[in-house]
Amino acid sequence: MAENRQYDHEYKVQAVKLAKEIGQAKAAKELGVPKNTLYG
Repeated sequence: MAENRQYDHEYKVQAVKLAKEIGQAKAAKELGVPKNTLYG
């Protein structure tokens, strides 16, 4: 079953910055999160 993870605000901000720099798919892979998690 999938695990519900909670990410703090600073992590989210950094993840979005990374996605803008290198692209959503690459950022998701690097962070180890599903692409749709970054999209949301």
